[in-house]
Amino acid sequence: MRLLLPLVACVLAAGCSAADTPPAPTAPPPPARPREVRLDGVDPCSLLTAEQRAGLGLTSEPHASTAYVELFRGNVRTCTMRGRSPDSVLLGISAVTTTGIERWKESDLVAQTRSTSVAGFPALAAVPPQLTDYCSVEVDVAAGQLLDVQFGGGSPQSPIPQDELCRRAVDAAAAAMATLVSR
Repeated sequence: MRLLLPLVACVLAAGCSAADTPPAPTAPPPPARPREVRLDGVDPCSLLTAEQRAGLGLTSEPHASTAYVELFRGNVRTCTMRGRSPDSVLLGISAVTTTGIERWKESDLVAQTRSTSVAGFPALAAVPPQLTDYCSVEVDVAAGQLLDVQFGGGSPQSPIPQDELCRRAVDAAAAAMATLVSR
């Protein structure tokens, strides 16, 4: 479980130069965040209640870890959880205090992004083109900080469509944000 974030970080930050990447279409600026919600000292394992985890199909106990993540250029506190029924899924929630949503505009990332909103906060759904069994949602919670929610799963025998994984990642991000903003 601890390998999910570093593996995806490596795929997303794979050496892709600006010359390899077609220019992104210009999009309207994202909406302003309704307020700052700082993640300093936040335990990401505290962001989903047992009821929320069950609603997301997660059956394991949360597992906390802290590791250096190149994608986020620093140590990141992460919580991972699994679900096995009806689908085999893995959720990772990270309280990123080392960089903000602007990281996703940098040219060294290999991911397709689309704007969305989570609990009224601007967010991005990000999917690396190399992985079809994964989706992440990046929520702009404060200047220089973001909530990273990764949802992966399926198996070769019963894959989960990537659109469904992105929907579940948004649902998990919304549940985590509900807990976070209520503090």
